[in-house]
Amino acid sequence: FEKTNLFSSFFVNMLQAGELSGNLDKIMNDLAKYYDSEERLKSKIISISIYPIILIIMSMVSGFFILVFIIPNFEMIFEANGINPPLLTKILIGISVFVREKYLYIFFISLISILLVCYLIKYNPKVKYIKDKLKLKIPFINQMMILVITTRFCRTLNILVESGVQIVDAIDISSRALDNIIVYEKLSISREHIRRGNEISYSISKSEVFSNSFISMLRIGVESGSLDETLSVTNDFYSEELNIKIEKAMKSVEPIITLVIGLIIGLFIIAMVIPMFDAINSIQ
Repeated sequence: FEKTNLFSSFFVNMLQAGELSGNLDKIMNDLAKYYDSEERLKSKIISISIYPIILIIMSMVSGFFILVFIIPNFEMIFEANGINPPLLTKILIGISVFVREKYLYIFFISLISILLVCYLIKYNPKVKYIKDKLKLKIPFINQMMILVITTRFCRTLNILVESGVQIVDAIDISSRALDNIIVYEKLSISREHIRRGNEISYSISKSEVFSNSFISMLRIGVESGSLDETLSVTNDFYSEELNIKIEKAMKSVEPIITLVIGLIIGLFIIAMVIPMFDAINSIQ
């Protein structure tokens, strides 16, 4: 499996632990459940993004249509009737003229910029580092990310501990599975504390990644000698909390984006209609 270069280090290490312990069948079953849970989590995160992305794309298309086809008609009306539009209207007319004359340049520059950003995020370590850092800093997104990280870490660590993997190695593999450089670096502090003989929950608390409730659950699991069972229960708890958070996000994001789009379109309309009313009032 390792020689194919198709499987993650987590998957390979799990197989190795299964072979050494003689529990390969159980490990494969745990891995199936793990990847099923991961796929469900990804689907939920994608489901949050689809509707906002569609709204944003539609608003961009609407804005382009207004700038290219609607505003030029008003511009001709203003010029034909000698109307001097206000500053906001002049700005929109200027943007409309620029878009009509340079739309090919705008399209290709935007496309190249998007492809470049995607490439840098995927292959440039510095850019990926900045992206991972922003995920943990931006309000609301950071709360979602901490829940996702806690759920994945708990699920992965549970499987590894059940398989008999040493706790230092288990934390190392689990932190790699999170795919976040910042969190991996912080959890390296925890691994060093454990190597020095410190207690597991205390060591993980030093990373300052997880909530106090998660650290308390770890402490209970270690003190009771049932860390794997505690991790399983904790995983269920945080998975449910993540589901609730995702549902709330879906309900709150959609009206906010709709409101913002409505305000933008409304701004276009007001900027074009007000000069017309002013012209009518001046005639009267």
